[in-house]
Amino acid sequence: MQINQLMHFVTVIEKASFTAAAYALHISQPSLSTSIKRLEDEIGFKLIDRSHRNIQLTKEGELLYNESKKLVMHFNQVKDTALKLKENGPPHLSIGLIESAKHWTAQVVKSYKLSYPDVFIELEPVLSIEEIIKAFEDFDVHVAITNQYINDKTITSVPLYEEKLVAVLPLDNPLKNKKFIQIRDLKEAELIISHEGYQTRKDILQSFNKLGITPNIKFEIGRFDFVSDFVKSGLGVAIMPEKYAESLDHNKIHICEIEDSVTLRTVYLAYDNKRYLSPFTKEFIDLVLEYFGKAPLNNMNQ
Repeated sequence: MQINQLMHFVTVIEKASFTAAAYALHISQPSLSTSIKRLEDEIGFKLIDRSHRNIQLTKEGELLYNESKKLVMHFNQVKDTALKLKENGPPHLSIGLIESAKHWTAQVVKSYKLSYPDVFIELEPVLSIEEIIKAFEDFDVHVAITNQYINDKTITSVPLYEEKLVAVLPLDNPLKNKKFIQIRDLKEAELIISHEGYQTRKDILQSFNKLGITPNIKFEIGRFDFVSDFVKSGLGVAIMPEKYAESLDHNKIHICEIEDSVTLRTVYLAYDNKRYLSPFTKEFIDLVLEYFGKAPLNNMNQ
């Protein structure tokens, strides 16, 4: 017994005619008759009394019709729901995010909520390329903000902006009055740095290594907010992305640009190009692109 057979049966009864039912179902009348006959053969009893000129149900057919009608109505509701989900997607948006982007992301999300106040938004921290790819494969995130280009044909990486790494100093640091410093100025500084695996750590160590300097690492911390708290407490100096540093309280820390650092990293918006993008996801992507003066997604794909 298949749902199409029950749908055919219900339609015949509702239209009171094989001809009208076949027209409504967009199938031929012989095909419709065959479908009903196969259903009767499968269940082992007649549904329609064919001895009458008009459509009449047998007693068994009447009972089955009442139950079938409920099932067909429920099936149509499920089908309509599926179509709406395909068109609009579920009211949920999961964003993979590097910590340094949280300041401007909050501003974009605020604008997004004006259009989609009921969408549940989930922020997932992402670190490595492998984590991002797995998150897309497992449908854990709809879009990701990352400072690493993902060389994968199934993932589109759109460059959003470039940013430098800056030095963040406690207010009592001897370099506090300088706007610009060099890496050599931090040779003896007690450095607060990210854990292994963070791209920011690799960029910082690369800047020191190019000058043949071994950094004086005193603390390894996973999150930038903890790093900034340690700096405020006078426990050391940190080097972090300028976008994140801009969000800190400048009355409690001092920020210096690093003149001789060649580190200039690109931040990307990434999405799975083989997956259906709901309007919820597209709207967020377009808002991010608009925030950085980029063309909307539809224009980029043309």
